[in-house]
Amino acid sequence: MDNLKSLKLVLPLVIAFLLVVFGVFQLFKKTVINQTSEATPIPISTPTSNFEVPPSPTPQVMGTTPLSQPAAGTDTVEIKNIGIYVDAPKTNQKVISPLQIEGFANVTNGIVQIRIKDSGGNILGTGDAKACLGTDACPFKTSFIFTKSKTPEGTLELYSLNSTTGAEDYLQIIPIKF
Repeated sequence: MDNLKSLKLVLPLVIAFLLVVFGVFQLFKKTVINQTSEATPIPISTPTSNFEVPPSPTPQVMGTTPLSQPAAGTDTVEIKNIGIYVDAPKTNQKVISPLQIEGFANVTNGIVQIRIKDSGGNILGTGDAKACLGTDACPFKTSFIFTKSKTPEGTLELYSLNSTTGAEDYLQIIPIKF
């Protein structure tokens, strides 16, 4: 009987102990859930998260709505360095025949026309050089013979002949000495 009495005494104590442990566990769980729900979540980093994404171009962003689409072809390509640039001879440089001419050009017909004049306007020689007809300038180099000048000064003229109008486009006039 002593065992039954001690069992009646121990059993309520074990049940009370388990209820206290269960209550403490529930209180702990509630506290932890409240703390984590109040915390700011940290976003997951992606390879593109450090880059600013520009807005998509729309007619409102660009200004006005185009009336028609551009035609395909050369009018949609950016053309750079159009015209003629002469590296040699330099301004007021003394020249002799045959004359070496070097530079860069991007002209509408792909050919740079060249002529040498004396100070009286007389043409002493003509020639041409193959150049670019494209999106960027390319180098050109040529050499040609001209007649001896009767004046001490003259001009070297480089241009592109416009096939439609016959005009001398991108005319470069370089003073030279003979």
